Amino acid sequence: MKCHQSPTLLEIGNSPVIAKGNRQFVYEHPFDKGLLLKVPQPHTMDAGSRLVTDKWYDRLFRRATAFKGFMREFDEAFFLMIRHQESPEVMPVCRVFGTAPTDKGLALVYERISDPDGQLSPSLGQLIAEDRLTPQHLSDLNNHFDQLSDERVIISNKNTGNLVYQTWPDGSGRWVWIDSFGSKQVIPLRRWVRSYNDRKLGQVRKKFFDLIDAAKG
Repeated sequence: MKCHQSPTLLEIGNSPVIAKGNRQFVYEHPFDKGLLLKVPQPHTMDAGSRLVTDKWYDRLFRRATAFKGFMREFDEAFFLMIRHQESPEVMPVCRVFGTAPTDKGLALVYERISDPDGQLSPSLGQLIAEDRLTPQHLSDLNNHFDQLSDERVIISNKNTGNLVYQTWPDGSGRWVWIDSFGSKQVIPLRRWVRSYNDRKLGQVRKKFFDLIDAAKG
């Protein structure tokens, strides 16, 4: 029987964490500067890759729940990538390319969203805090939510740190979700019932514009 070598681990152990969420660390890809690697924070999961905060029924019936967010985001991005194969319109979420083994565990591989200077694009939260929002940002934000509705994209939470604004060399740009997209529901009603998803998107839009207005005043 022919043996196959195990896949080579990407070495990120000595690399700095460039961003983090509640449960993940984000690293630059060691070989491709256009990609990022997202791995679960070790203290958030047990030896079975289940979240330490799981209820007993999650532990009994669900596997590897520390990676459930990866599965949601890949699923959402995958179908958008199919739809956008020949579309000139940019995607409203980052592209997700699958997983890769690393010396920090299994990583989600996704698109690095950056500005012309090479720096990571700022989040909505950053732009609000630094009073850097322009009329173009606000116009693009409304258009972005219209696109989310048109493409029936599911957004999982209202965290302003998960939505970033990427500026292009010509000065135009786009808003793009880098985390927390895809359906959390066991029965995906938001996927099946567009009006329900639109209502949820409307709540996110309202919260974001309320935060922007509060910062102005």
